[in-house]
Amino acid sequence: VYIADYVLASYGTGAVMAVPAHDERDYEFAKKMNLPITYVIDPVTGSPQDNPEPKEKIVAIVEHEGKILTVNWRPELGGRLTVGGTLEEGEDPVATAVREIKEETGYSDLELIERADENVHHEYFAHSKNKAWVAHTTLLHFKLKSEAREEQALEEDEKGKFEIEWVSVEQALADIKDPLHTYVLRRFMVGEAYGGNGKLRNSGEFTGRSNREALWDIVEYVGGEKTTNYRIRDWLVSRQRYWGCPIPMVYDPEGNPHPIPSEHLPWTLPTDVDFTPTGKSPLASSDELRARVTKIFGEGWTPEYDTLDTFVDSSWYFLRYLDVADDHDFSDAKLMKQWLPIDRYSGGSEHTTMHLLYARFFHKALYDMALVPTSEPFNERFNRGIILGTDGQKMSKSKGNVINPDEFVQKYGADTVRLYLAFIGPYNEPGSYPWNMDGVEAMRRFLERIARVGEKVEDGEAPLSLQRALAKAGVKVSEDIVRFKFNTAISAIMVALKDFESEKTVSRGSYLTLLQLVAPFAPHLAEHLWETVGGEGSIHAAAWPSFDASLVVDDVITLGVQVNGKTKGTITLKKEASEEEAVAKALEIPLVVKSLNMMRPKKVIYVPGRILNLVSS
Repeated sequence: VYIADYVLASYGTGAVMAVPAHDERDYEFAKKMNLPITYVIDPVTGSPQDNPEPKEKIVAIVEHEGKILTVNWRPELGGRLTVGGTLEEGEDPVATAVREIKEETGYSDLELIERADENVHHEYFAHSKNKAWVAHTTLLHFKLKSEAREEQALEEDEKGKFEIEWVSVEQALADIKDPLHTYVLRRFMVGEAYGGNGKLRNSGEFTGRSNREALWDIVEYVGGEKTTNYRIRDWLVSRQRYWGCPIPMVYDPEGNPHPIPSEHLPWTLPTDVDFTPTGKSPLASSDELRARVTKIFGEGWTPEYDTLDTFVDSSWYFLRYLDVADDHDFSDAKLMKQWLPIDRYSGGSEHTTMHLLYARFFHKALYDMALVPTSEPFNERFNRGIILGTDGQKMSKSKGNVINPDEFVQKYGADTVRLYLAFIGPYNEPGSYPWNMDGVEAMRRFLERIARVGEKVEDGEAPLSLQRALAKAGVKVSEDIVRFKFNTAISAIMVALKDFESEKTVSRGSYLTLLQLVAPFAPHLAEHLWETVGGEGSIHAAAWPSFDASLVVDDVITLGVQVNGKTKGTITLKKEASEEEAVAKALEIPLVVKSLNMMRPKKVIYVPGRILNLVSS
């Protein structure tokens, strides 16, 4: 029995569950008491991709005398990383790690310290291969037993592309930007709970599901129920600063407060304020404000010198947008009835508690006063992610990591920067994405490729394969852009572009349609190329293209093959292929046959177009 005081008294009543792998205080307690830590989430890192192709990988930490072995690739290849690699067919992850460490660094005298229980599923888009991947990654921790080193057995295309460097943990944390390698480094060398998104493991029937998506199903499964705990605090709205609204209150000679009568509103800020710090509110230095109060109320009356928190204004400003010139009413009743509630409200998660909460309080108060026609101000809320500095930290002048987009616009063009910002991560999901210099350059090269395709434009009809590629991209962009999923919309264009590049000539109509898909993300270049190849009027005034739904359906699909629930390879077959055809194709894969112990499967779980699982026992 352990007695501890780290559970907060305000947590509430009922059972308290300890999940040391995924709760900060539980983790700290378990480490101190040397308790077992069971992981129930496989982290998911990277940027979400549509239908990524799976691969089995390892990432390994090698430490020696307090330092970490790193592979410092050229910037365009990822910069500083730990050792990583792809499993060969039938290979054990530990053997893969030993092989990769030896090939890349020459070190082979290793001791395995730990193999992580969890896997990391890393989704990313490989620009070099124009393909989306999901790397199911085993995490390993080695120590160097001796400094004996053999000659590196590098592939020809790897020679000269990286340097082997031993660095401190602190330097590795500062330099490594890849989220997968960062997780592994922090997992083994720092030690901390993981509370992010992922797939459930060790979770019974919920194993394999998204931890966020399965959350309330688990609550229901254990007989729990949803409750809301309000953590409301008093809001001090006064601020000792000049900006913001002056508080419309005055004090009589006895110090009693009085509101400013409506005939004297709006109560405006004075202009004769001295901003020299004195320990008092800046308005206290204004002769104009004191004279105004004396003129209206008489001698001995004093103004309120504090101003209102700016959140007071931002809690209702969207209502004022409808009628900014009205000197009598705060907004127009007819227009509010027409436009409210707001369809979609987008902002940062850092404002969810303060701004969003206060906006709802204000709106509901106005509704109770019959001043607005709806009880809720917004139909839908989007929490967008934030862009971090190149060091992976939130941008701050004090840290010196603020990115000035103007410099990148001048060097790469406005369209490149706009495209990069759209591609860096899903706009409609909370998250954080470090600024990557190489990513900006990659977007510039992507736009240059689009322009080069325009040099092959001729009159004529596009082949069916190109029509199909364009239709797939068009449907994807049309759907994703409405949901602010800009990154996956751009990925769809990248896939289609490769088909355009493979053609000797490109029909004018198909290229113009491609430019229309590009236009929301790179409006200047799209307009220029549209005019260059003979588009009529402005591309931004042209009707959005429609696409033949029948062209979007694939004749063939790529399907993952599982043996006892674990992926062992992929097969390509017609979407409507029978179970017999799918199994026959799967048994052509040596690793599948080996995993079945050279026997026929005892059970087959086959859903056409979705899953093939061969069960051996």
